[in-house]
Amino acid sequence: MHAAWAAPRNRIKRDFQFAMTPVDDSALKPGTGIDLVINLHSLTPVSHASVIFETDPKTRNLIVAAPDVSKYQNGNKPALFHVSTLIRTDSGEKKRVGFPCHLTRVIPAYRLANGNTTQALALTYVPTPEDVNVRSAFRYSPTAAHEVLGKLVIAGHEFFSGDQFRICDISITGVGLVIPRLLGKGKNPLTALETGRVAKLGLVLRDHSQEKEHLDTLQTAISVVRINRKFNELSIFAGCRFTRLDSRGEEVLSHFIHNAQLHEIRSITHT
Repeated sequence: MHAAWAAPRNRIKRDFQFAMTPVDDSALKPGTGIDLVINLHSLTPVSHASVIFETDPKTRNLIVAAPDVSKYQNGNKPALFHVSTLIRTDSGEKKRVGFPCHLTRVIPAYRLANGNTTQALALTYVPTPEDVNVRSAFRYSPTAAHEVLGKLVIAGHEFFSGDQFRICDISITGVGLVIPRLLGKGKNPLTALETGRVAKLGLVLRDHSQEKEHLDTLQTAISVVRINRKFNELSIFAGCRFTRLDSRGEEVLSHFIHNAQLHEIRSITHT
């Protein structure tokens, strides 16, 4: 074979072998906190914090704590799953990757070491992962353990959560607000919100799950992108998009949401 042809062919072969070489999947150990990402490549991926219960590297099987996945199993097109975690590259840097998974079965009552049971998923995974960025897939409904408080400023008027509105869910892309129709015997002025309205929003993130409470504050702006005036008899709903959340705010909020989801999983598995 002519040398001019041999060199490119050998290089392509080496590149192909490199691209297909499985990475070290030893990060997938029992007890490891992971993100279970559903439909990663769709326009609306969903991410749930989870924990690995069992792993078998030889058969590439995993059993993980599970959210309710019934709504993703309906229809002709099954959901795609990725187990996402951090791995260390050869250069020593950490990188978030997702191992593509196939759901083999739902275990309704997986028995834990403490005798409790919880729902789990049995998965088989592909050892060659993909780079993932799933921060925008996180959406969390605040609880007493992980509170999200807020102050809205609209045209110079201030409105506070707990009275004039409640933050019912949050992600790094925006918030969902439940707005009572009445305040005492009067009408809540926030019910006049319309799509396209902009406002300033201050957030307080309170993590009560640690021995010492952790608190972060964020300042951003929002734009109302959706109003549901038939949310329920007592309230309306406003879906709002962040318009000025900086990279520091994204990191803080992403970290808060991930820890909150992981705390909920661990509360179930360690009770």
